[in-house]
Amino acid sequence: MKHDLFDEALVREYLLGRLENNKELEERLSLEICVNDEFSEMAESVEDEIMEEILDGTLDPADKNAVDGYFLRPPERKEKLRFARLFRQHVEHEHGLVGTRNEARESTRTRPETINSWSSRLGHSHIRIYGELAALMLLIVVGLFYISGIRKSQAGLEKQLAQAQEQFAQSREQFAALAQSTLVTQGSLTAFTLVTDQQRRDASPIFEIEIQPSTRRMVVDIALQSHSPGPYDVVLEAKGKNEPVWTARLLPLVSASGDARLVFDVPTQGLGSGVYSFVVSSSLPGSGNPARYSFRITQAK
Repeated sequence: MKHDLFDEALVREYLLGRLENNKELEERLSLEICVNDEFSEMAESVEDEIMEEILDGTLDPADKNAVDGYFLRPPERKEKLRFARLFRQHVEHEHGLVGTRNEARESTRTRPETINSWSSRLGHSHIRIYGELAALMLLIVVGLFYISGIRKSQAGLEKQLAQAQEQFAQSREQFAALAQSTLVTQGSLTAFTLVTDQQRRDASPIFEIEIQPSTRRMVVDIALQSHSPGPYDVVLEAKGKNEPVWTARLLPLVSASGDARLVFDVPTQGLGSGVYSFVVSSSLPGSGNPARYSFRITQAK
């Protein structure tokens, strides 16, 4: 199902490289094109439309600069455009030959004395046309094999991506331990996972972390209780303070089974000992109340 936030105009902007200043939206759209067949078909259709405009020479100056500087950067697109141009040139050439043959037939009707001469020429023309048709068929077959290979490669990448997402979702609870055994051992990072929404006021104990003097950033993995298709607003609040400590708008990571989470890092500069909360809310209207994920920081001495 296509999402209202992603339409053909946005896909065109993505293919022309105009979303590079919005990395989160660009990465989200790229992921959807890889894993969603409908988005993939939409992207392929928009890509074909752009190539038709290139061949027709109807691109405006801004789009032409984007095509030259970004759209034709991948080698497979250059090869696809070359194939389309050759095919169009051959079709136009064949149309020209048909017009020439029609004129020749009219001429033989009005000048009977040249029938034998024209018959000989048409015989050679047919041989040449058959040779060109054979070359065209060979070009089409090679092109189809090439396109089929690209699609098989894309399907393989999509399958690998889905498997990677599923494995990452299954190992969510091991995330903190894995990070601590690698990056955290260097002393500059600390990582943890938050799964309890403190808005529910249950008896779950508050999560506690200890920050070393050498710690510069903390990596946070938040398991979302529900999933909204759009981005989320994340606000870090300190207990007893009115102003937020840190804010961001983030896109969730969603596994093939629908499990959603937010993974991000926050600088620890200025964070003292005390109780903090990440307040998470969907940026889409009517998405319900925000969720609160609280934890306690202890500064090591």
